[in-house]
Amino acid sequence: MPPFARFPPSPSRSAFGGSAWVALVAAASGVFLTSLDITVNVALPEIADSFGADAATVQWIIILYVGASASMQLALGAAADAAGLKRMHLFGLAAYAAAVVAIGLADDLGAVFALRTLQAVGNGLLMALSPALVTRAFPAEFRGRALGIMAALGTLGMVAGSLGGGALVDAFGWRSIFLARAPICAAAIAFSVFFLRTPNDAGGARGGLDARGAAAQFAGVGSLILALALGGRIGWADWRVAALAAMSAAGLWAFFAVERRSARPLLRLSETGGVLPAALATTALAYLGTFVNWFILPFFVVDGMGASASAWGALLLLMTLASALSAPLGGWLSDRWRPAYAMSGALAIGCAALAWMSSLDTQSDIWEVAAGLLASGAAAGLFQSASANLIMGAMPRDRLGAGGGAIGLARGLGTALSVAVMGAVFAALESARARSSADADLAFALAFQDTYRIAALICAAALAASFALWRRG
Repeated sequence: MPPFARFPPSPSRSAFGGSAWVALVAAASGVFLTSLDITVNVALPEIADSFGADAATVQWIIILYVGASASMQLALGAAADAAGLKRMHLFGLAAYAAAVVAIGLADDLGAVFALRTLQAVGNGLLMALSPALVTRAFPAEFRGRALGIMAALGTLGMVAGSLGGGALVDAFGWRSIFLARAPICAAAIAFSVFFLRTPNDAGGARGGLDARGAAAQFAGVGSLILALALGGRIGWADWRVAALAAMSAAGLWAFFAVERRSARPLLRLSETGGVLPAALATTALAYLGTFVNWFILPFFVVDGMGASASAWGALLLLMTLASALSAPLGGWLSDRWRPAYAMSGALAIGCAALAWMSSLDTQSDIWEVAAGLLASGAAAGLFQSASANLIMGAMPRDRLGAGGGAIGLARGLGTALSVAVMGAVFAALESARARSSADADLAFALAFQDTYRIAALICAAALAASFALWRRG
């Protein structure tokens, strides 16, 4: 039977009512808000000056936020399944709004750190519940397209943040990038209160929340992300990194031990027919390989090729727009085809893009970089919507929040591992190349090429892992 034959034709608008589009707008508003946090990267130097702190200290504004958000998403999603999607979506918006306003008014760096953790709670809920709200609202044959549209609208937050963040900081100071989000939060809360309806507002996931498993998972993943972040800064042999690694191992061991015995585990892997473990592993590997574009490529383009910061900004915008435009296409393909096939196709494009980038050197043209980033952005958008369609489609209807949280956890772990592992790989390769060559620029370029070849191999491993999903998803 041809792969398209199993699927019905595209649904008409009569297949679902206006409430589905309301859920999509509510979900997209949450993703849009979380995407706006890219502006914080622009404001870090001014924040450091404002509080008289050094760059290494201020970086914890990012580390704490990313680490807390990634490690909490699974538990927060499961809690929403028990308490109700709308209720917890509103709580996430309120926590996010309170945090950004309080950070914008804070007069102490320690308070900013604490409030960023509160913001991470809101971010974690919004990220976990956005795909859950969309999945619950739309029929299965339109789910991928709806998730793709949500991802595209959310990605526009990154575009807005990239374009407007620097202008806001220059005109009004770093506090403006937080305070300017308050009206958007208020609009999203009002819209959700008056218009959003979900069938499970009263909650009722089977058995409620496994609090012990949630605590163990948070400790294990949070400690791992902190260990990865610290290791690259103070050295992997430092006792604090070793202690965090031990805490992570103990927490993850406790999590799996508790989950095996629990009558209400955070994730019921047996209910997904083996789809969830393979899909989450594929997602984590994909982000591990492809995230190098965000933290290694900027140095190559600006320092190695001699391009201006504005040129790099334009390239980054190009990649982001390609991702936004391709996400609905990935959702459409995953509706018309098997989602796993669309995932594999996206990963194949991503591998080719990384391999192309590995051939660049300091004499390459900026348009060659642009071609690689266009392909990378398109692959990211295709993969994001197709993988979300696969995972959310495999989850039971009363476990959609946990499914969204699992996606966020896989992405967060892949990203954190990429920064730590691929960053360390690049540093080691550059040091090795420098010992064998007196030309520092050549050593830098060769290390960049080697790192991208390794990234392409990791992406190829993700592609191979996706093949295991062909018969299941």
